[in-house]
Amino acid sequence: MTNSKNYEFNDKDNKDYKNNDYKIDYPIDIKELKKYCNPSYIVIRNDKLIVSNKRYAKLSREKMKKIEKDFGIPVVYSRVYEEISEKMGRFVAKYNIINPRNKIIVGLSGGKDSIALMHLLEPYRRKFGISITAITADLNINGKRPWGNIEENPNLKKVHKQCENLNIPHKIISHCGNVVEMSNYLTENAKIKGMEYSPCFSCSLTRRHIITNYIHEHCNNNYNTYTNTNNTNNNNGNDENRENRENNRKNAEYKNYKVAFGHTLEDNSDTILANMFKGDKIKSLAPIKKFTPMNISFEDFGFDLDLKPCTIIRPILAIKEEKIIKALEECGLWYYKDKDECPYSRANGDGIRKRAHFVLKDLEKSIPNVREMVISSTLKTIGDNFESE
Repeated sequence: MTNSKNYEFNDKDNKDYKNNDYKIDYPIDIKELKKYCNPSYIVIRNDKLIVSNKRYAKLSREKMKKIEKDFGIPVVYSRVYEEISEKMGRFVAKYNIINPRNKIIVGLSGGKDSIALMHLLEPYRRKFGISITAITADLNINGKRPWGNIEENPNLKKVHKQCENLNIPHKIISHCGNVVEMSNYLTENAKIKGMEYSPCFSCSLTRRHIITNYIHEHCNNNYNTYTNTNNTNNNNGNDENRENRENNRKNAEYKNYKVAFGHTLEDNSDTILANMFKGDKIKSLAPIKKFTPMNISFEDFGFDLDLKPCTIIRPILAIKEEKIIKALEECGLWYYKDKDECPYSRANGDGIRKRAHFVLKDLEKSIPNVREMVISSTLKTIGDNFESE
């Protein structure tokens, strides 16, 4: 039994839903825009257009000025943004991370990484025909809720506004479990003596519980809508065959969902070094990984975390945080400094991951590409199958 609060949906009212997919209400006429450039290489917001790749978009300064004049919307070009967009594109292609018609659920904290990820994914709606939904997990960190109460949290309102400007549905889903108490409970009941679980671990599990259960319920709703329509139109059909077709359709739709997280180069290299410091196996974050179902009981608190099977993708895993910050600044994109709000974040905590981060940061002064070298060495050791994550 879960202890989740009711879902809080924050979709724009002018979305045209059909079978739970949405029609994008672009601020400009895409067909007209195609006469000026290739929209598959432009981020389309309500308040501005951001160029992802000037060459592939077939844009020049003159064309950008003409778009601004004819469409009445600013066109922003940032060389750094173009650089990280190109890098993500190569990474996505190398590991086959995104496929046509995928339904991408972005885990949106509103911080720099998830805000950048959401913008970098936006052109894939036109390039690959994907759909994007952003989900913010409202978590309880010892009574503190950095991502809760949108009415009284001005930062969360700004996060929601970013989604509105991108025409991406945004949902805030709450969970009552205190991640600090949950981690203490796991540590006390650990099968391996001496094993300690940080609040970050419970935080990641709760977030995964929230997102995968949303996907599961979303697929059930689609399935029920399809079933009712199909039964009305095919009353004389074979019940068993129809049920098999409907189950296959439901399974196919579920597999088409992917959960996108904004893990970066720093996250990956920090993880590798932290695991070495703990004497654990050498592990690397995977660009794309299928997770099997898992149920974790918190009997003392009266709920379970029911983690459904899912595919997690990390499209910006090869990108440095400093590049992301610079790109967002050059494009005039606000982001939530949510890490300052969490007492267990890298900025405020004192765990092994934080120490690993600053060891590598110090080494970067004399070896600028040390993080890439750590990851490269790890992949040469464990291979590209990432089975050891």
